[in-house]
Amino acid sequence: MTETIRPVVGFIGLGTMGHPMVSNVVRAGFDTIVYDADPATTARVAAELGAEGAEDVAGLARAGVIVCMLPTSAIVRSVLVGDDGRADPALRAGTVVVDMSSSDPVETVETGRILAESGLVMVDAPVSGARERAIAGTLAIMLGSDDDAAAERAVPVIDAMSQRIFRTGKLGTGHAMKALNNFVAAAAYTASSETLVAGERFGLDRSTMVQILNASTGQSFVTTHVLQAHIVDGAFASGFALPLMTKDVRIARSMQQAVGHAAPVCDAVTEALGDALDDLGNVDHTVAYSFWERR
Repeated sequence: MTETIRPVVGFIGLGTMGHPMVSNVVRAGFDTIVYDADPATTARVAAELGAEGAEDVAGLARAGVIVCMLPTSAIVRSVLVGDDGRADPALRAGTVVVDMSSSDPVETVETGRILAESGLVMVDAPVSGARERAIAGTLAIMLGSDDDAAAERAVPVIDAMSQRIFRTGKLGTGHAMKALNNFVAAAAYTASSETLVAGERFGLDRSTMVQILNASTGQSFVTTHVLQAHIVDGAFASGFALPLMTKDVRIARSMQQAVGHAAPVCDAVTEALGDALDDLGNVDHTVAYSFWERR
């Protein structure tokens, strides 16, 4: 097979989502190099998967496709771009960088411009589906790119992690769509939490409310996958952190402000999540329910 079909894959970020995602890349038969800011994590995942471990970005030099699964677009840039404002010299021209993180689309476009000056191509391909679908390899992908040929080089790698790829348009549109999707999910979670708090105070049973929502027009991913396990049963362990949800909703709000769009629902959800984050800190996003219940 040619390099364009079966590239060496570098994978940066081996956390809650990155670990199961790269596991599927290895399982699909790609020669894979893994790297995490925590050397112990790199060593553990490399040994578990039979992959090569890198000590730094330079260790990814022979990768034709490099995937980033990191917390923010600022971290993505800090990993790929040096203090001189240029792409890390270890990254070779022609490499396709696939940012699958939940990044700010404006920052994605700027990082893409910087990488292009050194002959690299960035595409954005954020994911939806949470850890459960990351493990199963059935994530939904929102793929944005200014270079169709580069996107096609990345697709076989993305396919190993996904069930469906949506082509969203130019570079940055994938991250824009991811932020908007997560705003919708956060709005559903905020509204569902308010519903359970109000209903219980009126004398309704929380579990009964969840069952009714799931049989009615209020049904959503939140009601089917979050409320019973993480609120009613008290697991509070969805795998999606409150700071990350809040970050994504703030990105969505800044996008709407940038296009001159009044967004009162997004404003309200941003405020509700921000208040919970200020009180609770770095916890699973489902713990926000406990704050709203107290308030």
